[in-house]
Amino acid sequence: MKRTLVVMRHGKAMPPALNQEDADRSLTNAGMAALEARLPHMLRLLQTDDGTVQIWTSPAKRARQTAKLLKKALKNNHVSLQKKIEPHDCLWEQDIDGFLDDLRTSKSEFVFAVGHVPFVEDIVEELVGASPSFSTGALGCMEVHLADADELTATDNARLLWFVQGPISANWKTMTQLQTTIAVTAEKIDDRRMAFIANPEDTETIHRFRTNTRTLRSLVAFIKPWQDTEQNAQAQTILRDVVRYTSRLRELDVLEQQVREDPESSPKLIALCAKEASAERAKVLKTLTSKKVTKLFARAMLLAKNVEWKKRYASNGLTQETVRARFDDMIESVSADLATLDLSDAERTHDVRKHAKRMRYVAEHNEDILGEDAVTIAKDMNAHQDNLGEICDARANIRLIDEFLLKDLSKSVVRDLNRMRDQNVTFLCDALKIEEVRD
Repeated sequence: MKRTLVVMRHGKAMPPALNQEDADRSLTNAGMAALEARLPHMLRLLQTDDGTVQIWTSPAKRARQTAKLLKKALKNNHVSLQKKIEPHDCLWEQDIDGFLDDLRTSKSEFVFAVGHVPFVEDIVEELVGASPSFSTGALGCMEVHLADADELTATDNARLLWFVQGPISANWKTMTQLQTTIAVTAEKIDDRRMAFIANPEDTETIHRFRTNTRTLRSLVAFIKPWQDTEQNAQAQTILRDVVRYTSRLRELDVLEQQVREDPESSPKLIALCAKEASAERAKVLKTLTSKKVTKLFARAMLLAKNVEWKKRYASNGLTQETVRARFDDMIESVSADLATLDLSDAERTHDVRKHAKRMRYVAEHNEDILGEDAVTIAKDMNAHQDNLGEICDARANIRLIDEFLLKDLSKSVVRDLNRMRDQNVTFLCDALKIEEVRD
């Protein structure tokens, strides 16, 4: 009797956990992603001759998960399949004789068998004399002629038709790590947004919301070379707008804090700053709860949790070296910007601060991919960010105070505002080491 037999090793599996049975180990997320991406390409050599394919699997969880992914790939390739995936204990027990008995009694002329090493290697060697080394997810196809007997005889023979090594799951591990980090950050943003809506008077809620939103935007910007172009642009645009909705409130909160910490601030000045911040907070709350922004925000969260990769990366994965190379390019660019930065250029200072902050967020959230030095780099970028942030905050304070001074205010408040303005101008002049006109 003639059979076409394809033996397959299960995909990349999780290491055993404490007190976990070996049979209960699952595929890693990267292992599943790698198989889903590569199986359609690996099966190109397959010729079923319009026969019905039967899928057998070891009862182990990682093998059953692999068999399901195999079934999906075969179905998408319009291969005729038996409805059920059949578990066979012999594949788990490494029982070659039992497996051949099952193969003889099978009514299907085409069988896929998902198992483990050493069985998948041993069965190939037993039948055809070849000794291929099966990586996780590897496939070996054989044409097998079995005699009607209980065990292998001289009349049994087989030939190896083709062999394909499995995908390098590490390339998909990098992608799944990036995706997980982005998805987790998106979930945090949603929580921060709801916390602000529930308690808008707590200045920390909007601060955390802004920080998480900027973090997500930085992570999305980082994967731009590898993510679907349209999806990346759409996500970045929405997140940029969300941050902008809260920018003025953040500036007002900073000014109010400075005023409250100044022992010379009068109650009237404190009340003025609190009133301005409260009015802006109400505006932000209305914006973030509007139907339009709620819909846009939901869209951004959906995009973040369902990253679509460019075709070549979806098919071949993304190496850790490629990710690190992009990060190194960012280090070089930001370092050059910091070295040549003219602090008197307000717009440029603001941009370089953003770039340093973006590097910090990327480094903090991707240490496993980027390496141990990512922590040190994040700390360095945080220091630069803080230094430039104080300069940017001083400029923002001066601008806000100038706006306040256009209002109809009491002489005492005007006097206090001018004193606060002088403080910020002095700080700015000292930081820039230049003489600026104070009026």
